[in-house]
Order: sequence, then C-alpha cells, then structure tokens
Amino acid sequence: MLRAFAPLSLWFFTAFLPAQSTDSPPGTLTTAIAEQGIQHSQVMTFQDTLCHEYGSRLTGSLAFGRAAAWARDQFAAMGLDARLEPWGQWACGWDREQWMGRMVAPAELELQVATPAWTGSTRGIVRGTLVPMPQDAAAAAAIAVRLAGGESIWLWGGLPGDENTRTTVQGWLTDGKVPGLAQSAKSTGWNDDKYPAQIRVFGDMMQAQKPFAERPRWGRAIVRDDQAAVLEQHLQGKEPVVVEFELRNRWRQGPIEHVNVVADLRGIERPDEVVIVCAHLDSWHQATGATDNGTGVCTTLEAARILTAVGCKPRRTVRFILWGGEEQGLLGSRQYVVRHRQQMAKVSAVFNHDGGTNWAHALTVPESQAADFQPIVAAITALLKVPQAGHEGPSFTLGTTKVLQPAGGGSDHASFGAVGVPAFGWGQTGEVQYGRGWHSQWDTWSIVVPQYQAHTATVVAMVAHGVAQLDHLLSREGVERATQEGLISAATVLEVWLGVALEGLKVTAVEAGGLGARSGLQVGDVALGVGAETAQAATELLPQLRAAFSADAEVVLRVRRGEQEPRLTIVR
Repeated sequence: MLRAFAPLSLWFFTAFLPAQSTDSPPGTLTTAIAEQGIQHSQVMTFQDTLCHEYGSRLTGSLAFGRAAAWARDQFAAMGLDARLEPWGQWACGWDREQWMGRMVAPAELELQVATPAWTGSTRGIVRGTLVPMPQDAAAAAAIAVRLAGGESIWLWGGLPGDENTRTTVQGWLTDGKVPGLAQSAKSTGWNDDKYPAQIRVFGDMMQAQKPFAERPRWGRAIVRDDQAAVLEQHLQGKEPVVVEFELRNRWRQGPIEHVNVVADLRGIERPDEVVIVCAHLDSWHQATGATDNGTGVCTTLEAARILTAVGCKPRRTVRFILWGGEEQGLLGSRQYVVRHRQQMAKVSAVFNHDGGTNWAHALTVPESQAADFQPIVAAITALLKVPQAGHEGPSFTLGTTKVLQPAGGGSDHASFGAVGVPAFGWGQTGEVQYGRGWHSQWDTWSIVVPQYQAHTATVVAMVAHGVAQLDHLLSREGVERATQEGLISAATVLEVWLGVALEGLKVTAVEAGGLGARSGLQVGDVALGVGAETAQAATELLPQLRAAFSADAEVVLRVRRGEQEPRLTIVR
C-alpha cells in the first residue's frame, strides 16, 4: 500500500515547501530541518508499520509490548539513547482476537460486533436464544426456569438497574449458566450520535489488576446500531430469535510490567536540562489506533529522525517519550512526573501531540515566553507553506496568554502542567472529523493525511530544536500549577514512591522490589504516621515522609497491622 502511495505523497510534500535561497534568514540548520521534514519525510513509513505490523496497542497487551520494543529500536537506530522505562505492574494482561456474531433465525444476518477490553470469551461458537435482559424478579425467575431446562440463552441489553435482579444475572454469568450478554452500541452511551453505525468500546482496567483466577470469564458483544434495530424488531415477533457469537479474547497471567519508551538526543552544553517531545503509544483495542494516537507516535518518531538526520547537536537534551496507559488516566506520564519529581525544575517545556491527523497550526504560550517563541515561529512561517489546499493564512500562528492554566486531563501534557512545568498541546486544524474515528472501528490508516503528518512532524522538530537552543530555560512566569489535588495527588506520589497501592492510608498491594516491600510493608497495613507524628490522610503523611528523608536520621513509619502497631524503618 505504501509503495503505491509514495510517489503521490512525495509530490504533495514538495509542493508545499517554498523555494529555498542560499541566504535564508532562519539559518542553515533550521532550513535543513524544514527540507528534511518535507522533502524526505518518513512519517508515513512509521505510520504504516505501527498500524499494520502492531495494530491495536491496549495497555498491558502483547501488541503494546511489541510496539514499545519496535519504537525503542527505531530511536536507537537513529543514534539516540533509547530505553524502556517501567512505570508499574498489573496482575494480568489481555489481548483481543477474533469477534463474530450472527442471527440465524428467524432470518439470517451477519453482525458487526466488538467487545470491551478486559472481558471474557466464549468457548468457541455459542448458539442460543436471544432473550431481553430481565428488569425485575419476575422476569428473572422466568428465565431461570428456561436455564434449568437446559436452554442456551444470550441476554440482550445492559445489566439491569434493579440491584437484586442485577445480582441474579451476574450470578448466571459468573457461574457460566449464561455465556454472556449482547447490546446495541447506542445503549452503552459511548457512541457519538453524529456518526451512524459507529461502535466505540472501552473497558474496566481494574479487572486486569485482580488475581488471574478472578478474571471475568463471560462475554459481552456490542452490536452495530442498525443491526441491533433488526434484532429488536424480531424480538417483538412471535418466533424465537436465535443468535451465535464467538468472542475470542485471551487473558495472560502476570505480573505485566508497563513501560514508557524514552529516547534522548543528548544536549552538548546542558544535558541535564530537557525539552520533552511526546505522544501516547497505547490505544484502545478495536481498530489500529491510527489517529489516537498513532499520528502522535509517528510525528514524535519522525521529529527525532529529522533532527538526527540533519546532525542536530542541541545545547540541552531533547527527550522523546511515548507514554503507556494514557487511555486509562494518563498513567504512564503521571508516574513519570512523580518518579522524576526532583528533575521537573529542569524541564524547559513539554510538547505533546494527541490531536489526531489534522495539522499543527498554532501554539499558545504565556506572555513571558513570547520573545523566545517568536523567532521560532517566524522560521516556520518562512520555510513551510500551508499543507491544506484552500486554507487562507500562515502555516503557523503564535498566540499568547497572560496566564497559562494547567491543561485538563485529556492528554499527557496535563501531568506536567499539574506541577507547573510549561506543557503544551498543539492547536490543530484541517478537514478530518476527529470524533468519527476516535475510539471507534474507523480509527485506521485510511483516516491519516500524509501531508498533514509531514507538516506537523516538521513543526515539532523545529520548535523542539528552537527551545533546546535557547540560552536559558523557558520562563515560568504566568505558568500556573494545579491548585487542587488532581492528576498528581499526594496519594499518587506515595504510591509511586513506596511502590504500593493505597485506599486512604491502607495498603492494598505491594510491588515486589519496591521501597515499601524492602521496608517490610504488607498488604493490610494502615499507615499511622512518621516517627511520633500522626497522619489521617495522604496529604499529611507525604510531607512527614519528605521532612524525615530530608533530615539525616532514621525514617520510621508506624503502621497498624491487625492488633499490633509495628515500627518499620524505611530504606533510604
């Protein structure tokens, strides 16, 4: 596919690069970056491999692990210091395989179905009568009689709202009396009504954190809405509706180690100061995650390739990071910020691409940084033309604001914004409707616009290079940090620092080899305070631990363990 596409894409890329003079005001290296990014773009080669060799990249899946190793190797081949940096463990892994559904009576209809992540499987093809989900005890009792008689039944609809009936149904599912349920895509509440026939599926990550023996075993099929309407019409008739589903999902016993991909183009003057270019590598599992967030992954890889191809030797380090666990709550980036919390003061800026395939068109910075960004943006507008036919205006714009508020939790730059690091998402524009592919079966290669990707990757490379070359870190005047517990809470810091999971101050899990495990913390322990101090919440315990570690003395954590209150010496 890529071979047939390449000549057209190369023409499109070169058509939008202005003619270069030997006396280009932006400078020789900046001009080389622009030329490399547009005339010699490899961004769609990365995109082809990511989508078609590795496909969906659910957090904790085999596909994610393989994609992470591939990305690390791509960075390493560019000459970067590339590595996989762990950020946590789950008890189980989960991988999707084949999904199939059909109605076999009273008419035949092949169904398009999907299943949420971390759900169970069928044992091969399972045929059964489709029965509306019971909503009360009487309806449940009627179905129980049919099950007792040996009838195979698929339940139609979401779990009932009535608590007692819900418990009954969950018992059938857990015991295997019913193989699973099926429901319309619309009934999940996940779809966008603007896009008929769309199917979105998500999943409950907590299921992957349970012991392997407690993994969900029953199946759940989400049916395309137009086909669901046909099923419901037949359910109103007198003849039984008979369906077949085969849902192949595979659980793996862990522990499953989660990683971020990190690669450094090391600075030659100030290597400990960092400009971060990033995107999240994970995706939901239904399609290939092409635009959420394969596009960001590939512009990050391409920006690294561009800078290394032109021989860039930045003053400070440009760090490229591909995050894990973004879709489940910015997990990889949150853990990175906490684990590297002492280095955050030397992060000059974070540039995150998670807006799909439309082209990077704008950046909004605090007024205190405007003078630093203006020459960078001037070079972009001088060297790059607009990649969208008919678009009026410059190829990039710079906006300013008096105060840069912390980004919301929609993507990974928010993890840095929460602690006061200048963190930016790109303003993007273009013809692609992001919501159509977002988390749906249509998030595939066909959505991606090559000339947009080439433009964005080149912009990312030019901005990262420009900020890395400044003779100072970006100002933090007007850069607000989160004022409330949000992405980076005291509990999160404690969990990462000690390598435990907490409910309040009760330890619910202990990571093997972590600080807590080495210090003797056990599941069920409740932290009482450090030394003679008492803590009622994580917000009190954290500063106590920080103060104790700052002092040149033994750090003692008091815990309640059953009826005892042992004193644990925290390993330094």
